[in-house]
Amino acid sequence: MAAIPITPPSGDAGAAGNKAGNKMSRAERKQHTRERILEATLSLVAQGRGLDSLGLREVARVAGLAPTSLYNHFPDMEALGLAAVEQACRRLRTTMREGRASLIAGSATSAIRSMIERFIAYLEGHEAEFRLLVIQRMGASRLYRRRIHRELQLLVEELAEDVRQVVMTRVAVPVDVLREAEAAVAIMFGFGILAQDMAPEARVQELPRLEVQLQMVFLGGRALAAGMRLDA
Repeated sequence: MAAIPITPPSGDAGAAGNKAGNKMSRAERKQHTRERILEATLSLVAQGRGLDSLGLREVARVAGLAPTSLYNHFPDMEALGLAAVEQACRRLRTTMREGRASLIAGSATSAIRSMIERFIAYLEGHEAEFRLLVIQRMGASRLYRRRIHRELQLLVEELAEDVRQVVMTRVAVPVDVLREAEAAVAIMFGFGILAQDMAPEARVQELPRLEVQLQMVFLGGRALAAGMRLDA
């Protein structure tokens, strides 16, 4: 995967950037610098690096900042890494929440298709962030692992609530929506890992297969709730 470009301003562009910077408030400049730091971190992650292998000075060099600028925002690499993880988790959950009300009101099939399309769009727009979640979910830092696990659990709970609202008026038997949501998120997360090595067009071609897998999850949940068993 190509690195995220971090291009420091130079020449006339630098002068224009300085003028624009002078118009920023102190809070805006601070936020802008913080974003540059996080972008630089993700550019290194995009090259296959884990947070455990990075240092603040390396991130500062990629961001085109003095090391002291980073210490004004993050006391150590763990704090920077946690901020990057939190940003990635927040964006993933926000993307998957988009249009929830209309999806709940629509058909279950269209809701599944829309959920997959939003996830693929997230991968294409924020691949480095997803790569970060994958690397750190299995990484050495317990702090990162626990934070990602908590966010994924929140994603599961939000999806379970959506499923509950869909089935409560359409299914006569109680469905274990939490287990269904856990399986759905696991399938999509697994697809996201495989998609790291796929071209964008190949990801789109996988949409029907992913749709069938998720339909099997939700249909299977209804069948189990109705008393059906594999050995029956």
